[in-house]
Amino acid sequence: MRNCVANLVIFSLFVLGCSAPQKEKPVVSISTESMSSSTDGISVVSIQVQPTAKDVLKKLQQFGEPIEKLELQNKLLLEGIQLRRVSVVDIPAIIASIGEVLDDSYVWHGQILKWRDLHQRRIDSEGMLITEQGIPYFIQRGYLSLQSRSWLIDREDGLHIYLQLLPTWHVPRNQSSVVVKSSEHVQSKIFSELQFETLLKDDEAIVLAVALFAPKVTTGPQDEGNPAVRLGEALLGGPVKQDIVQILVIEATIMPRG
Repeated sequence: MRNCVANLVIFSLFVLGCSAPQKEKPVVSISTESMSSSTDGISVVSIQVQPTAKDVLKKLQQFGEPIEKLELQNKLLLEGIQLRRVSVVDIPAIIASIGEVLDDSYVWHGQILKWRDLHQRRIDSEGMLITEQGIPYFIQRGYLSLQSRSWLIDREDGLHIYLQLLPTWHVPRNQSSVVVKSSEHVQSKIFSELQFETLLKDDEAIVLAVALFAPKVTTGPQDEGNPAVRLGEALLGGPVKQDIVQILVIEATIMPRG
């Protein structure tokens, strides 16, 4: 399907007529390739949703199917990441079941033969405390990234898009936001236990969703400082001042043959 998710999200924004004030959002690195789906590859739609339903991640579980590896699925859930394989025609229903669209962005990546950022979040100079699989890390600068590789492969049952996803953190020596060779990093961390790979058909997408909740207002002395943020929540923009659900839709495009 050509640009199915992007067109559906644009339609949703038109219908809802959202006029929420713009807020600082995670950085999305744009591919240098032409943003056109006239070739095989993947596109990414980043959607910010204001939840109107309770148990929003349970709503997502009503669609598609979980990833094949249960152990990896549990590790991702521990980081606050819900990962589903869905049909792209279900995306409007998924969004409608969760809430109202506040913002979205679309990037066409095509085939990715070398690791590239699909999504990136800059860490400010104040730093933040994150946890990965319960292990705390204090990161004071740099970038949290969701890197990917992806290309077309031909199997007995037809053409598929192979997709790899890998969360990372790095501090570059220069000001570039693009992850390059590790020798050019001042510091880096690859969260290899959370690496994910799959095959997608033309009518399929991977939905990665994180529910971000504003901290509850408390009274009295605040001596403990800011609590640690799980890796998935930090990658997708947490902590936040208002409840949002951040969704990445990674859609496969395979051009017809013959």
